[in-house]
Amino acid sequence: MADISRLGRETAGRLGMRLPAGRMCRRPEAEGVARELLRDHERVVVKPDRSAGGHGMRFVSRDDLRGEASLLLDTVGGPEGLWVVEECLDVAESVSIQMEVAASVAHALFSGAMRTVQGSFTGYASPLPPSCAHVAGELEEWGTALGRHLADHGYAEPFGLDGLVDTDGVMCASESNIRRTATTTPHAMVTRLTAESAEPHPAWSVSKGWTRSPMDFETALARLRASHLAFDPERGEGVVLYADAPPAVPGGTR
Repeated sequence: MADISRLGRETAGRLGMRLPAGRMCRRPEAEGVARELLRDHERVVVKPDRSAGGHGMRFVSRDDLRGEASLLLDTVGGPEGLWVVEECLDVAESVSIQMEVAASVAHALFSGAMRTVQGSFTGYASPLPPSCAHVAGELEEWGTALGRHLADHGYAEPFGLDGLVDTDGVMCASESNIRRTATTTPHAMVTRLTAESAEPHPAWSVSKGWTRSPMDFETALARLRASHLAFDPERGEGVVLYADAPPAVPGGTR
């Protein structure tokens, strides 16, 4: 994970991004910053600047830090690592746009809505659903501005920008991933599998989870085929199974 802090909240602001109220700080300062923000906000989110899959993220209320209670943080980032403390928004949707910088120009590849549990990624749906489609223009505008900024610093690769849409429909930038992201692989598969389709931007979704009755790949595929849910090249639709679960490495990059 590379939170907006890795851009610098100041830089993100200059690029025109709307941000939740908050501050970037070193780990030893995180509790004090959280207490300060909790004077004006019911809840805050405390997150390490570098993490994987939401590892180390904490949602903290005023009751959690009442009296002598202390903020217990994960070891992500080490004793002096960078952390971000922000107001906890009343989130309706988590969205993202994936882009690529080439020849100093940023191109949008795809956008969609993320499915998360306590800040951890569990799935993705593209394109943006009707409930948050109204932020598409602003999301691409912010992504393009970030792409120009990255190009000015010599970067020429894929990157992603995430945002949080609150219950009033207003979006704030939440995270930047200056690399390929977890949605890159399924998008590449969809692009290849639907290359002959007349639909230029096919809809797709990806989810990860566990079943109470584990089965091997062949058994799962047989069940999909028996239910007529397996991907059908002629129809250009269906379910595809793939494995993409790298080992969890605390402090790794998402």
